[in-house]
Amino acid sequence: MSRHIYDRLLWPEGKKRTLTLSYDDGVTQDIRLLEILNRYGIKATFNLNPGLWGEKGTVSAGKKTVPHDKLSAQQLKPLYQGHEMAAHGQYHMALWGMDPARCMEEILTSRREVERLTGNPMTGYAYAFGADEAAIVEAARQCGLAYARTIASTGNFRLPDDLLRWHPTCHHDDENLFQLAEQFLNDDLLFSPDGPARLFYLWGHSYEFEQNDNWDHIEAFISQVAHKENIWYATNGEIAQYLTAYRRLVFSADSRYVYNPSALAIWLGSSFSDISIMVTSGETKELPMLVI
Repeated sequence: MSRHIYDRLLWPEGKKRTLTLSYDDGVTQDIRLLEILNRYGIKATFNLNPGLWGEKGTVSAGKKTVPHDKLSAQQLKPLYQGHEMAAHGQYHMALWGMDPARCMEEILTSRREVERLTGNPMTGYAYAFGADEAAIVEAARQCGLAYARTIASTGNFRLPDDLLRWHPTCHHDDENLFQLAEQFLNDDLLFSPDGPARLFYLWGHSYEFEQNDNWDHIEAFISQVAHKENIWYATNGEIAQYLTAYRRLVFSADSRYVYNPSALAIWLGSSFSDISIMVTSGETKELPMLVI
């Protein structure tokens, strides 16, 4: 016999699953990717290098050489409407081994320029080249970022322990992508240490679809996971904000009451029940207990 509290995170409206995508560099191939995402109602976060806006080039990275043309500042805001714009370093510099001042300059300048473009505070980031050693993460923290994505795939749907080292589920070229998608859609484990909430985080670069001639690959994935009533389709920033608000909840010592000090309503549940409870902003709520 065990007593369970309705204190596990659920996503908005009591949903148990959320999906988010993250694409780097702000290149012209994003236009085609956005056509697919918008058609299926999927949100994504796009990580930008303001110091390179409008620059033209190519990329090979051991594959077919394709254009790596950066979108101009004038194109960005209307193009990414309904999605999130985040930072990716001012010049996409590899920050390994750099002193804190140079790390902060690269990170904070890119944050400031994206904010000037959007007219909104921006606290999201993706580490260029996946450089997330301790000094760089600390620089990101000092720059006021709320989350930052690495390139270290987890292969699972667990919630991030540290939002400034947010590891994605997988890259879109992962050989197990479609098996992971199927598992995500049908994962109804009776018990998980995190509780019932699941998170699928996909990342990549849109130019890779041109390198690999596999635009049908991403569309097949999107069509597989789209239009599901039990999935919250969100940007990285929306998920980070919600997770942060959940982690600010204050529980009484006997777990009977919870206070929500944040501005967001938070949904709570239990691993062994389909009941969800909403705790509104500023509310103190008595929680039921489940004995099984």
